[in-house]
Amino acid sequence: MESQDFHKLLEQRRTFFCYSGLLSEDVLSTFSSIVREQVNEMEDDAEITKRVFGIFVEQAQNVIRYSKERIATGGTGTVAISRAEDGFLVEAINPMDEQNVVDLRQNLAELKVMDSKELRRAYKQRLRDGPPEGSKGAGLGFIEMARKADRFEFDFVGSTELLFVFKVWIKEVSS
Repeated sequence: MESQDFHKLLEQRRTFFCYSGLLSEDVLSTFSSIVREQVNEMEDDAEITKRVFGIFVEQAQNVIRYSKERIATGGTGTVAISRAEDGFLVEAINPMDEQNVVDLRQNLAELKVMDSKELRRAYKQRLRDGPPEGSKGAGLGFIEMARKADRFEFDFVGSTELLFVFKVWIKEVSS
């Protein structure tokens, strides 16, 4: 893809933030204030801004902690934020190990069909039970994103490597 084609694609998708490469806590910290400022400029509702920013951080932390291609203190992947028709789209893509697909797919499929009360119960249960085996965090990230999202989609795409694609939509409140 030519550079100008990539630029046009980002413009068509109304992408205002996109990073691809090594992602670490230091890199995330550097981008965080920029992302928060950009979302604040586009959105008057502080609750929407908080949700978009929170999901962006969770997505980036998933790449950092779970990317198959880990380098020192980070992982490799892509995170992007775009303006959607009725709000925002926050998406992440990272290479992952095939042996984790079955459990992750089941976990996300279960979260996808839960309502807000069930998600709250799942969150409290995870706090009581502690992180799942093999987790590099508290195990709350996907539950938290499902609670903040208006909807989410996920996919596992095979090319030369297995990629995990996770998209989260946050709708603006109609006035």
